[in-house]
Amino acid sequence: MAQPPHKTCTSLGGRDVEFLHEKLPLLQQHDGKACHRRRHGWCLPSAADYLLFKFAIFLSAIGALLLLAYTTRSRSAPTPEPTLVRGTSFLDHETPIGGFAGQTFLRDNIPFIDVPDALIQDVYYYRWTELQRHIRYVQAGTGYMFTEFMQPVGYAKAFGSIDAAAGHQIDEARWLRGTQYADDYIQLFTRGPGDSLQYTQWILDAMSRRAMVTGDRRFLSTQLDDMIRVWHEWDGVFDTAAGLYYYQPVWDAQELSLPGFVADPNNTDWTLRHDGPDTFRPSHNAYMVANARAIARAAKLANAGLTELEFSTLADTLESAMYERLWAPEQRFFMDIIRPGNPNLTRLSGRQQVGLFPYRFGIGLNESYAQPALDSMFDTEVFLSPFGPTTLEIKDPWFMWMRPNELCCYWNGMSWPYSTGHTLKSLAAIYRAGTTNATADQYHQYLQMYARTQQKNGHPYVAESHWPFNDSWSADGWNHSEHYDHSTNNDDVITGLFGITPQQDDTLHISPIVPGNWTYYALENLAYHGHLVTVLYDRDGSRYGAGKGLHVFVDGIKVHSGANKTATVPVPPPVRSREALVNIAANPTGPGQYPMANATYTNAGDYYFKAIDGVLFYDDIPDNRWTDYGSPNPNDTLTVTFARPRNVSSVTLALYSDVARGGGIDVPASIEVYGSDGLITTFNDSSKLLPNDRNQISFGPVETEFLAVNLYRKSSKTWVGVCELEVWTRPVPGPEYYAVDAYLSGAETRVVFDNASHATANGAVVGGLGSDSNVAFSGIVSDGGQALLTLSYSNAGNTTVSLSVEVNQVPQTSISLLPSKGKYANATADVTLTEGKNYVSIRGGSDSQNVKLEILRLS
Repeated sequence: MAQPPHKTCTSLGGRDVEFLHEKLPLLQQHDGKACHRRRHGWCLPSAADYLLFKFAIFLSAIGALLLLAYTTRSRSAPTPEPTLVRGTSFLDHETPIGGFAGQTFLRDNIPFIDVPDALIQDVYYYRWTELQRHIRYVQAGTGYMFTEFMQPVGYAKAFGSIDAAAGHQIDEARWLRGTQYADDYIQLFTRGPGDSLQYTQWILDAMSRRAMVTGDRRFLSTQLDDMIRVWHEWDGVFDTAAGLYYYQPVWDAQELSLPGFVADPNNTDWTLRHDGPDTFRPSHNAYMVANARAIARAAKLANAGLTELEFSTLADTLESAMYERLWAPEQRFFMDIIRPGNPNLTRLSGRQQVGLFPYRFGIGLNESYAQPALDSMFDTEVFLSPFGPTTLEIKDPWFMWMRPNELCCYWNGMSWPYSTGHTLKSLAAIYRAGTTNATADQYHQYLQMYARTQQKNGHPYVAESHWPFNDSWSADGWNHSEHYDHSTNNDDVITGLFGITPQQDDTLHISPIVPGNWTYYALENLAYHGHLVTVLYDRDGSRYGAGKGLHVFVDGIKVHSGANKTATVPVPPPVRSREALVNIAANPTGPGQYPMANATYTNAGDYYFKAIDGVLFYDDIPDNRWTDYGSPNPNDTLTVTFARPRNVSSVTLALYSDVARGGGIDVPASIEVYGSDGLITTFNDSSKLLPNDRNQISFGPVETEFLAVNLYRKSSKTWVGVCELEVWTRPVPGPEYYAVDAYLSGAETRVVFDNASHATANGAVVGGLGSDSNVAFSGIVSDGGQALLTLSYSNAGNTTVSLSVEVNQVPQTSISLLPSKGKYANATADVTLTEGKNYVSIRGGSDSQNVKLEILRLS
């Protein structure tokens, strides 16, 4: 790691650093300024004072160690583990992940595989690390989400979310053992502020199919009303005459695609060429068919018969319109139709890869539709290329296998993993339908081609798009496209290659699509219905020692043996996960809002806020970390300050290290943890600290306004770094929720401290409420039904202020805050909550009156 210019935190202003100076005078500071007075008369110590204080702390620490039991251990983010289940250990779980960061997460969450194709296997393990990089913890209550880009992009929506590939992300994440990752992400769109209308998407379909993996049917059925709301967001782009949905291709995640070139053949309107005209597309309409059928399945689980019938009929009617309008008998393919200026709904003549998407959703699986699709996949004049498939048929006049300029995203020839993921699922569906001459070797050919595409410099890698005939990525922007999360891979290995076919009942169907010459394959400790399933095939019984043929284990117990590769096996009733812990250190808003971070020294190329932004990966490019690289201090302190005092019993440090790559950052020699009352615990055995992984330091419960971790360097030539500092606690149980814990937005909306408030020990409340304010509470768990909402507030003005109340993004009522002369009073309103996790937003305020919020109560 080259040494960049370093910066010193010379001004550590703010309440968090004030506490640091007051309570922790022993910590090494480096601000080069004279000692100055603080609120309670504390002053930074001289060197002599420092030694005396250090000796006093040493004596007190001896006594503290007798009282405090402290431990450190590596761990992934706390997982709501189901009732203890036991897996198997036929495979090596260490070597395949040995070269990756975040190994604890991988070990705890992913199913392991063993196949004769090393290329497919290597990409499989890499893609779990790619997915891991995109898991972001938003805040307590909201939980997790998945990003598309590792670095934020300007057009992303709430918390950096982009719905375009959310269906792909849910498909991949459904196989993680921790169910909270996909649970939270789904609800970001169904109940939270996620924008499900930005791009076309199949989120409802993905969440329905995921329910068959987890077995949590209740999670699906209780979101029926939310699913219907998301469905109807698309009413505005439904053409009743055509019976189809339309959208610009750019918002179908495919800019610079065929409709744009056809609409602007002379390149006189760049926006039209880039975005494309409103178009009826097979992709978008297939998504809507699948989403409607997902709602029908949820309605069936909820015993809502009329709703089930309504959405089953909607799906059937839309599918019929696709056959009538989008299927071209001449090309024997699902085609695009440009909407403007096309009253006869004449179809385009060029076949695009989006025409292959419907099959994965069960559309067109009889021979007359499926065989032509299959033929096109393996035709070198249509979609088949060495690093394909291509997004437009190769013989089309508008096909471009090389970009004409440096713009990123051409969808008229490039190979996009986004589309390949869809196509692999369609190929698997066509194979299993049994209506064509599709073979298992063909599926393996496509999966291997995909694995061959996902390479860079001899290692597995995925970016945005790939040249179809050259072995390099066509869209791979530096510090932008790395490890792009816009596609599936592992879901295709699990459901396609291994044939794991989730069921709605307490069974699992196994129907692999493997080449006939494979003599072995294994999928170990797959999470299914809260249990761990292992599938082994060993033709002669010599590889795994479990016998010849197919063997299936559930929770370590063999439940099936047979000569055939297919089987349907019973699985015990689903086990629901326990309540997940929450990370109260995560800050999704940014600097200036709580929780706040600070450090005694920060390298100029890093930022202490990145240690609490909920984003966790260990790469050099892109990077997301705090380090003290270049610090003259033997130890430096990273601090997180909460809006109010919190009860905590651990701190988790995702420690960064690049010494193995020749850099200067290593795990610390020792760690001290401080809180409001001084030293909490110490840890001195650096040999037990895992580099580029989570390390949890536990201690007895304490109440504190901040946690400060003091990290000691191993030597004068190495420094320390933290990619994420996490503080995991049990969620607030209700019925009271502190306003300062909510997600705050608005120009002036922020945490303030009011001596008139006694809701928290430090008087923390939310102030600066204006017309643009939103105080968004999340993670409010309810059994559903009517509730009385009580809002504790202060209105120092002379007029009543009215605030709107939304539940799960739906406006429900308003609440009036009468003048209270600066004292705290209560206002009430009736609301309706849904079963499970709710989002409650209090919107508005006054630009002229001083309004503050204290507590939300739901009873």
